[in-house]
Amino acid sequence: MATIASSSSTVLFSASSSNLLPFSHPSTSRLSFSSSLSSSSSLSISPTFLSHASSSSRHFVNQSAFSVSASSVEKKKVLIVNTNSGGHAIIGFYFAKELLGAGHSVTVLTVGEEGSDKMKKPPFNRFSEIVSAGGRTVWGNPSEVGSVVGGEVFDVVLDNNGKDLETVRPVIDWAKSSGVNQFLFISSAGIYKQTDEPPHVEGDVVKADAGHVEVEKYIEETFGSWAVFRPQYMIGSGNNKDCEEWFFDRIVRDRPVPIPGSGLQLSNITHARDLSSMLTLAVEKPEAANSTIFNCVSDRAVTLDGIAKLCAQAAGRPVNIVHYDPKAVGVDAKKAFPFRTHHFYAEPRAAKSKLGWESTTNLPEDLKERFEEYVKIGRDKKSIKFEVDDKILEALKVPVSV
Repeated sequence: MATIASSSSTVLFSASSSNLLPFSHPSTSRLSFSSSLSSSSSLSISPTFLSHASSSSRHFVNQSAFSVSASSVEKKKVLIVNTNSGGHAIIGFYFAKELLGAGHSVTVLTVGEEGSDKMKKPPFNRFSEIVSAGGRTVWGNPSEVGSVVGGEVFDVVLDNNGKDLETVRPVIDWAKSSGVNQFLFISSAGIYKQTDEPPHVEGDVVKADAGHVEVEKYIEETFGSWAVFRPQYMIGSGNNKDCEEWFFDRIVRDRPVPIPGSGLQLSNITHARDLSSMLTLAVEKPEAANSTIFNCVSDRAVTLDGIAKLCAQAAGRPVNIVHYDPKAVGVDAKKAFPFRTHHFYAEPRAAKSKLGWESTTNLPEDLKERFEEYVKIGRDKKSIKFEVDDKILEALKVPVSV
């Protein structure tokens, strides 16, 4: 028996025949393939068998059932305007790879020059992965985006570069004038005002004077189809901003890990694959994403002490955490510690309800991946000065092994 719809189809087959399908595995199996049922379709066959397989034959003794589902996703031409530094650079890298894997066309415009020293660092030194997957990479000034991309026309533009309207406005105006259908912007969860009622959710009060806020307002006024994404801290292969590395540096050298405050402050660390999957859903579900601000974060919080403990677990080493009051020891917490020292935790409620998005971040496992890379590049053997740490530890009278 079969039921088929036009652009989104589900077909159910059931039979008691022992020779329905030549699967050799006696338990649940899955087969996926692509079809040209529409502009772009994918089908998935999921058979479940209550069966017995002998060494000499394959014999299915009970009923077999499998379903075939096909969903149509329009393929888009996407331009990613990517920053050339900072933690956000990894977002464009992962987003490009995910889009290409889903069959979309991608051009990545990175700020600056291809031959600059910045391009020797991750994720830029891995841009060949984008090219080998069929993507295009170009460099230049986003204010001249039209000439940089050679007059190419796009369906979607993501600005993952600007933090103020002066920087982003030329990209927005060009996108509007060139007929771009959808505009996406990487903002920041850092624009939320501190709250006594965490977590931050979409719609919470933001800092009116923040540059990102001005950009968000201009996008809303200019585009009919738009979405804004507010990330926090990120993790993932190719990241070039020290977060977990800060902890590894101390743990592998048997140094105390100085954490400001109680260490119970809540934060959020998200794997870059979660950010890219959320962005990709917005591209593929423009109506669902339209006119929405998304907290682009995982769905679990972690304490500052918890980050240190999980990093130690990933490294297979013990950790010695010490707490301090930055003012009492005379240090600037922003320079002494890589995370905000207050509760800074948002939830991805809009992505779950509007896009059907789910988080896959798993910090214990993701940190193992990062530690393997940390050791692979030899950072565990690198000579590092801990002058600020030493000042803190001296004020606390905490001994440090040499």
